[in-house]
Amino acid sequence: MEINLPDHWSDFIKIFTKKHKEDIVYDVVRVFRTKEEIRERYDTHEFEEFLPEYIPVADDSAGQVAVISKNNKDTKVYLSSYGVLQKELLEVLDRDLMHWMQRKFPFDKVQHVLSDADIEKREKENSLLVQKVSLFPVITEFLKDPVCIEGLALPENYASVEHIYYFQDGYQYNSVENKVLARDVPGEFKPSWIVLASNYFADPFFIDLNEAKDGFPVYFAWHGQGNWKPVKVAENLTEFQNVLLQIQSVRFDKAGLIDYFDENIDLENPLWEEVYASIEEEEECVSNSIEAYEAMGSEVNLYITDIGPNKMKVIALLKREFGLSGSEALELSKKSKILFRTGYTQWLEYDRKQLEDLGAKVGFEALS
Repeated sequence: MEINLPDHWSDFIKIFTKKHKEDIVYDVVRVFRTKEEIRERYDTHEFEEFLPEYIPVADDSAGQVAVISKNNKDTKVYLSSYGVLQKELLEVLDRDLMHWMQRKFPFDKVQHVLSDADIEKREKENSLLVQKVSLFPVITEFLKDPVCIEGLALPENYASVEHIYYFQDGYQYNSVENKVLARDVPGEFKPSWIVLASNYFADPFFIDLNEAKDGFPVYFAWHGQGNWKPVKVAENLTEFQNVLLQIQSVRFDKAGLIDYFDENIDLENPLWEEVYASIEEEEECVSNSIEAYEAMGSEVNLYITDIGPNKMKVIALLKREFGLSGSEALELSKKSKILFRTGYTQWLEYDRKQLEDLGAKVGFEALS
């Protein structure tokens, strides 16, 4: 019997196979790359008998298996065990495959419980870092006017000035294990490096606070490579922002993008070479046509206008999405209007539905 894989798996596997060439990723996770691999696990472990509505998509070295529903409308990733395939025992691992990949395919959902002292320490670290970056208008202006470019391994997520320390999670420190990662030794993330933005794969774009006199050259590094190997991608923050603005202005014109890169970008630079290759490989880059823009919808801000009856669930979502402490998320939830996300309406449908499912009221406002 043919297994029909949902569309979101096909979208995910195209990006996964482009980024990961090895069979085992992050030392323990095997992602099934083809329908044949999925079919083999499905038959071997008798999914048709025990878990017929679900499909195995990855497993780890401990006998755990990640599964997705055959229902195309359910994008969640669920955790099970090969030894106990029971629907009632499934746990949600992530909201979708792409987001799970961004988080580096965790199978263990156990979170470190922070003590009051830990929370207070992080709040102090955040205050100190906010004070430091606020001394440099070029940094604060860069963060207050983010240029988000989706689909090209360029910045999609930006730190906020007010909560910049929490954006360093995974680089300067690990919130899951509650330990500091930054060390001033070769191959480690240096304490003076500050992540200002990241792409979809959580690869960071960062500066060195010791290089203020040079206008803060911008560096990039691939996440999850075992050690950090910075690549300079711009001579300073202002130049980097200008390049991003130029790319954004022709993002939906493939020929225009290629011309801009040919004339202005150093294609021997590893990051820009990868971006250029992604542009060339796009099967059908969205054009500037009216139809293309209508398909994506308008560029808007998505606001929460009322957090609704399930306050704690919405607060937990704010805490997770913005990297806030519990007290900060609580304060944010008290605002009458909360900016949750900016993007095209088509791309924000998941967020809108997620918030409304929690009972929150939301609204879109077009960007001026």
